[in-house]
Amino acid sequence: MTRCLAMLVSVVIGATIGCAATPPAAAPTLQSNRGTFTSAHGTRDFVVARPSGDVARLPLLVVLHGCVQTADDIARGTRLSEAAARDGFVVLYPEQPATANPQRCWNWYVPDQSTRGKGEAALLAEMIDSVARRERVDRQRIALVGMSAGAAMAANLAVAYPERFAALAMHSGIAAGAATDIGSALRVMGQGAPDGDALGDAALATMGAAARPIPVIVLHGAADRVVAPANLRAAVAQWTRINSKAAGAAAPVEQHLFDGVGHAWSGGSAAGSFTAPTGPDATGLILAFFRRGGVIGR
Repeated sequence: MTRCLAMLVSVVIGATIGCAATPPAAAPTLQSNRGTFTSAHGTRDFVVARPSGDVARLPLLVVLHGCVQTADDIARGTRLSEAAARDGFVVLYPEQPATANPQRCWNWYVPDQSTRGKGEAALLAEMIDSVARRERVDRQRIALVGMSAGAAMAANLAVAYPERFAALAMHSGIAAGAATDIGSALRVMGQGAPDGDALGDAALATMGAAARPIPVIVLHGAADRVVAPANLRAAVAQWTRINSKAAGAAAPVEQHLFDGVGHAWSGGSAAGSFTAPTGPDATGLILAFFRRGGVIGR
């Protein structure tokens, strides 16, 4: 009480009466490490970012970059690594090399690369398992985040391995299973998937006995000229269908269409590519959605 009163008097009269100031709390620090993962399905580099210290059972966000991007690039653009240090979660950024796709796109439109037990989908699932073991994360709180081709692949991963993921965030992406080759991929990118309900039924059939509702947030720029905004409607319809028909607790599907934003991460940092720094904060919206669902922040 005496200390507090002295501080109050000091403020009121501008005196210095020997009451030491409380030091500010130390800012959270970040560990970021690059590695390489190899399995029977291939080899990919990755970056893991996490709060400093030996902390177990943190949530894990798996972030898939878009075409021509890298792990470091999407980390800079989304600022998710800084959020990981602040909010207490681990981020895994897998990286697609040009040897797998000339534009460094995840091959979301190739069934042999994007379905359970095959190609990049299997490789990513195995990488996630490996990193989850090493980082000792909470297996019940692993979420997928993707941008563009990365969002399309993230949606395919959620359908291929629904039992593994607690939530999905798609920015400027495409519904799962919407294309099966380069021709259909280009049509969907330009026009949008034609029937989200049918894609939902197809996804449920693919999930089979593992089908369950998954919380999903879908974000898109209304001025996107690369991936048509109609793809937001198709993805929302698909996941609304899945979540209404799969057995289990109800799961929300949230959508955000950003006026004036093109094919870019809304509100992202100019230090990364494909960002719209003046747009609404997509990273903040995704983290708030994950927080409401208990994926992070508990």
